[in-house]
Amino acid sequence: MIENCSGIDVLKYAKAYAICSVSSSERERQSDEVFSAIVDGKNLHFSMHNYGEMYKIPNLYDAMMYGLLRCETPFALAREFGRILFEHRVDPSTLRMLEVGAGSGAFAEAVRLAMPIGRMVGLDIIEEARVAAERDRSGIYDGYIVADLCALSWEAEAEIASLSPNCVGVASATGWNNHIPVAGFERAFSVLEPGGWFIFHVKPNDPDPECVALLQWIEAKVKTSYIVDSKRGRIFHRMSVNGEKIYYDYVVGRKQWAS
Repeated sequence: MIENCSGIDVLKYAKAYAICSVSSSERERQSDEVFSAIVDGKNLHFSMHNYGEMYKIPNLYDAMMYGLLRCETPFALAREFGRILFEHRVDPSTLRMLEVGAGSGAFAEAVRLAMPIGRMVGLDIIEEARVAAERDRSGIYDGYIVADLCALSWEAEAEIASLSPNCVGVASATGWNNHIPVAGFERAFSVLEPGGWFIFHVKPNDPDPECVALLQWIEAKVKTSYIVDSKRGRIFHRMSVNGEKIYYDYVVGRKQWAS
């Protein structure tokens, strides 16, 4: 049994929705995974990464990701970030985090359980994510922005500027052609205050072009000292629908101070 950061009984909902993986030897890519669930008496199939459809149904995403597939990323990443802050003697109550690819708020809730963080604002590209966060984890965010990081409106830019983030976090929003591209991460990094904390993770050794590009991007940031005081590690992300363990690498560090 994995830790459940939200109080949502993911196993209860997984049973209620009768969630089952739909495995196939023809589905080799992580983005092709499918699961089934019984919703309002109908047996429906969902693409693992069709977030808009999953978020419309209360707690379905949590039941699938944390109940069926035993995802541990939000909890493991939040714990590791807490340890790093302790090592650097940083008071988490001084942090103003912008969480990109926020989804329904699992990482935000894990962070709030791990530490007394100051403020936290979520950002996601789809309205369904904001609605799901407010419905399934009411009050977990101090604000929620629905926007495309690659094409921010002036209203979204103003909201981010008012937060003045000294921490930008991401959990499970990388790769597989339907997540945040490199340009989006570059934009998120640009709004981070100098000396602010950057939390990033990505699947290593993966042929997906976005994963390759993101690995190259974060490696360049560390190598050129745009990210300093960095710590790397590997955490168990989740199971695949075929029962294979998926691991992700993380990098946590500070944006270089202005010279």
